[in-house]
Amino acid sequence: DVREIRANTDFKISSRLNASMDINYRNNNWQTPVSEFNVFNTMFHGSLWAVPKYPNGTYGLSAQGNNPLMYAEIAGLSKNIQDYLFGSAKAEWEIIPNLKFSTQYAVRYTFEQNKNYTNAYTITDYFNTSLVRKTIPRSSLTEIRSNIRETTLNNLLGYSNTFGQHDVKALVGYSEIQNKYNIINAYREDFYNNDVQSIGAGSDNNKNNGGSDSQWGLRSFFGRANYAFADKYLFEANARYDGSSRFTGDKVYSFFPSFSAGWRVSEEKFFDAFKNIISELKLRGSWGKTGNQAVGLYSYFQTLNSSTYTFGGSVVQGYVQSNLANPGLTWETTTQTDIGLDAQLWSNRLSFTFDYYDKLTDGILLNLPIPTTVGLNAPPQNAGKVGNKGIELGLNFRNKTKSGFAYDFGLNFAQNENKVIDLAKTGPYISGSDIDPRYIIKEGLPYNAHWGYKTDGLFQTTDEIKAYPTIVSNAKPGDVKYVDLNNDGKINSDDMTFIGLTFPRYTFGLNTNFSYKNFNLFTQWQGAADVDTRLSGALAEMGNYEGFTHKIYTDNYWTPENPNARFPRPVKLDLRNVSTSDRMIIDGSYFRLKTIQLSYSLPKGILEKVKANRATIYVSGTNLLTFSKLNEWNLDPEAESGRATYYPQTSLTTIGLNVQF
Repeated sequence: DVREIRANTDFKISSRLNASMDINYRNNNWQTPVSEFNVFNTMFHGSLWAVPKYPNGTYGLSAQGNNPLMYAEIAGLSKNIQDYLFGSAKAEWEIIPNLKFSTQYAVRYTFEQNKNYTNAYTITDYFNTSLVRKTIPRSSLTEIRSNIRETTLNNLLGYSNTFGQHDVKALVGYSEIQNKYNIINAYREDFYNNDVQSIGAGSDNNKNNGGSDSQWGLRSFFGRANYAFADKYLFEANARYDGSSRFTGDKVYSFFPSFSAGWRVSEEKFFDAFKNIISELKLRGSWGKTGNQAVGLYSYFQTLNSSTYTFGGSVVQGYVQSNLANPGLTWETTTQTDIGLDAQLWSNRLSFTFDYYDKLTDGILLNLPIPTTVGLNAPPQNAGKVGNKGIELGLNFRNKTKSGFAYDFGLNFAQNENKVIDLAKTGPYISGSDIDPRYIIKEGLPYNAHWGYKTDGLFQTTDEIKAYPTIVSNAKPGDVKYVDLNNDGKINSDDMTFIGLTFPRYTFGLNTNFSYKNFNLFTQWQGAADVDTRLSGALAEMGNYEGFTHKIYTDNYWTPENPNARFPRPVKLDLRNVSTSDRMIIDGSYFRLKTIQLSYSLPKGILEKVKANRATIYVSGTNLLTFSKLNEWNLDPEAESGRATYYPQTSLTTIGLNVQF
């Protein structure tokens, strides 16, 4: 449930002074099952053989005690309210001709209320009435109140003028952001019943409360200068001096310059001979630095956490430092060089853009190892480097025939090479597990790449098993043959290697627009290539732990009679054949018709009869067609690897009428 109010007001105080005020208030009110994750997770991965609901209204249970419908209907509710208020006041003063000053003050306020109530309940399976299979003995309530108050002040002084063939623009500014955050929470158990959901109605025996306050600020001084000669030689310089409260000492402020230049070759006299083909050609280049303050608050400060200890035979409250502080933290910096060109051909019917970029992000935060004798957790340090190189291409062609048929094609393409350059001689950093996606951050590899075993088909005979190392001691024909990559005669984590990309190397899109008389057809396509999805949970486990088995496994698993099957032999409660490997990696490339719309604009004669300025009848569709290898797994190619516990994208068809009076 969303309610929103907007108000915009403009004032012309004098011929040289203008002002405006904007107000936006929005209220979001929604509720979900308190175990929303369990609803989706167990639907796929832990409720095989569970009857959703028996005729008598009771729920069935899997051997693990799961039932997604039960979690959705009786496990409890999470009730959420969010109030958002944004207000802005702006004034613009023309001090003298060509010189303007503007100031803006804005306030953003967000208040959230979360009430998460977990019911107490007991479920007995209909076919096993003597045995209680699922019991949540205690009801509980967690209430959270949080608010954010953020103010922004912007002051700008701008100058622009033209002197013959010289165009000059300059801008200086000051910006300041202040953010304050507060959160309080309370917890209680053992309520009288599930209908009494007030925090004060819970038991005094099991209760807790907490809260915290934080604040941060950002202050920036910046300037920009533009110069153009004869509208063909272009230059721009930018400079920022940013300071963040997330750092301390001489690390608070950092300087970020950037420069760009362009040459409109098509404006030169020697280019006149090509104007009948290329009407516009511009070469450009840029270099610059940008900063990122993505550091945890107070990482430079020796913070203390509450704890308890025994003193004099009694438990008393105390405080302890658990993390080592690093006052040397500073801005993460990205340096980027870009070379590009823009062109328009054949009377601007064809437009073309091309960019090559080389981007290096330096000072990425890492928790580098420290001696254990310190007795504290390692602090973050500015030590990592990640590089990105690639190209971006845009192409658009439009035309209109003598009969009135018009068409427009827009194509975009991007290619990116990502690599971890430096981890300060540490790492690799591996995350994930053997049954879920496993990722690695390692020098020389793409960032957060898939990591696992290489495989070489399936074992077919016991003799083959005896002649090659196995991941388990009791391997049998039909099991996966994991490659002994380092040839040490055993299969373990030392044999893991790079097995796939988590970020696409190529992204692309296509927009088309066709119109004839009052009809118009628009399509939007998007896609990605050279990206990999890692299957996980029931999608990969073949029913191992009561997860639903995909139909793709039907008659397609190894048996002595079917030795060339796509999948290994099924083994109950045994994950030997689903260890993270290239067998779990599926090509995640896709090409999708994101949007299609056919519309018809009513002719002028009908509009006059109904006294309308414009009226359009349309039919549109979203996510109607996708080409991807993931289709056979019924997976959304835009979703990340894992257990597919996301709410899937929907295919939507809409018929509508848009009338403007």
